[in-house]
Amino acid sequence: MPVLGAVMTRAVKPSRRMLLRMMAAMGEADTITRHPDLLDSLVAGARDPVAVAANRAELQALISAVGYRPATRITPQELGRLSVPTLMIWGDHDPVVPIEAARAAAQLIPNARLEVLPAGHVPQLGHPKQVANLLTAFAQVR
Repeated sequence: MPVLGAVMTRAVKPSRRMLLRMMAAMGEADTITRHPDLLDSLVAGARDPVAVAANRAELQALISAVGYRPATRITPQELGRLSVPTLMIWGDHDPVVPIEAARAAAQLIPNARLEVLPAGHVPQLGHPKQVANLLTAFAQVR
């Protein structure tokens, strides 16, 4: 909802408490508890006008007032036609896209590898070194 979204991002100022609740809703409460310094960087990012505009544009591209935009859905046939090696890094308790969906997608993609970390929707926050190592190793093999 473009107008409402724009009004909300101007009216609601991100706070530590708000971001803590949002991260908990994304399965990352443990991450924020273990790494409280991340909360300050998330608040700063949520207050950055460029980041806010980018986030809003991403959501508008994916979601309309009546749900997900059909053009953003990827079919099983499309996944099966992917020809590039694919690394998927997933949180084992992601409440946004459950691990079962990641496993199903990885089985459909030729030459896909799924790495599961003890995390929610944003595994790179709590496991930056492990994610960096996975990405580096994946890129070096290619």
